[in-house]
Amino acid sequence: MAYPTIVQPGINPTLVWSIDLPPNAGDNDFTFFIRQEVLPDGATWDSPVGRSGETLSHYAVDPGGARFELWAVETASAEATLLDQTVAGSYLPIAKVEIRSEDPYRVLPRTRADRPFHVDVIVSGLLGDPEAPASSKSVTMSRHVQSYGTTGTGSDLDRSQATLLSTSSLAANGTTTFTYALPSVPGDDKARGEERLTISTQPDEYFPESVMDSQFIQIWPVADGGIGGISQGQAIGAELPQLTLTLNDLYPSSTTFAQVYKGRPQEGVTGTIVPGSTVTIDDSVPADRVVTVDDYGSVFDSGGLWTMELVTQTPFGTDRLACVSFTVHPLGVTLETWRQAYFGSSDNTGDGADLNDFDHDGIPNLIEYAFALDPQEGSSNLLPAPHRSASDCSFDFTAPAGISDVIYGAEWSTTLLPESWTSIADSGVPPGHHFSVPTGDKQRLYLRLKVTVPE
Repeated sequence: MAYPTIVQPGINPTLVWSIDLPPNAGDNDFTFFIRQEVLPDGATWDSPVGRSGETLSHYAVDPGGARFELWAVETASAEATLLDQTVAGSYLPIAKVEIRSEDPYRVLPRTRADRPFHVDVIVSGLLGDPEAPASSKSVTMSRHVQSYGTTGTGSDLDRSQATLLSTSSLAANGTTTFTYALPSVPGDDKARGEERLTISTQPDEYFPESVMDSQFIQIWPVADGGIGGISQGQAIGAELPQLTLTLNDLYPSSTTFAQVYKGRPQEGVTGTIVPGSTVTIDDSVPADRVVTVDDYGSVFDSGGLWTMELVTQTPFGTDRLACVSFTVHPLGVTLETWRQAYFGSSDNTGDGADLNDFDHDGIPNLIEYAFALDPQEGSSNLLPAPHRSASDCSFDFTAPAGISDVIYGAEWSTTLLPESWTSIADSGVPPGHHFSVPTGDKQRLYLRLKVTVPE
């Protein structure tokens, strides 16, 4: 980070610099040089330098001043990148830009597409004399924005193509803070790019317009993800399905994992992390990952309704990327052991009676058991739903693993009268069930599931 400097004409100022390499880069991956441009005639001189040090400028600073630029050249590609720049002159004001965000990353400012950032402009040395040159009475702040594209990282970026968003004049010494509620890089939550804030001198007859300080902040997209292998409302038993966690645009400093907890989705719950699901990113750019998980049965300590969340933790807090609720039904459970687990008694009486609706969700306990639902949590939306096609209405579902002491059935009616219900044949292949009724010329058709206990 360089700052404008006031020097006496004819002096060779001392240049001091220090460069941080990107993560995983070595000393042989880059070379560096400092370019001095004499103002206003434009004569330039490039001086090779190391990663840090100090040296006298090649040219003395004339009354018009000089611009100094620090460049890095990647050895493999010969791509040159401007790291910083500043000016020196005999009566310049001093100005610098500092950009702050919620991300404490040390190498350069960065933030996420849905988060704010702040810009502090520190100015000193401005003169109040109306007769003073324009370059000593105010400075200009300009704001540019540039997209990296849908998958870009900023490599090989032509910054001359940045879009100018705004310019403003600052005529007072001191610190002025600008807060931007959201970045302006195109792309909404999936924006990738950078915003650059530049402070320049006002041009006059003595000194051309020159950049005094320029800093940029990188903008990275909001992550998203999905949980594959378990669907909403599914019942799982001893043979757990393989999980596929799809993670997109993970923030460069983030930890993402799947967690489970008992019951319905809730905000801010700390659950049990699914083994093998954690992904930590410590990089300079976002990352995509696909994670498969097989052995995770240890996270379930009881049957019933559970929720699995895909959660990412970043400098901005904790965010849920995906969520699915399902029922865990251990293998080998019986109706009696199920009553004992939930109601403290194996008897078909009281709260645990087969026809009692303990949680008042419209589903009797026997139906809750047969479809591996939690009788203490409202779960009517997790029952199998009927499907209507052009020719029939049907129920299709797979019996939860481990349930073998009930009989599944279905009935149809056109009137809902008690004596009007007709049984439907089950044409499914165990453990699947398929109950279908042709619609034909029926103007109304009602279907209902039926669960009975063998005598």
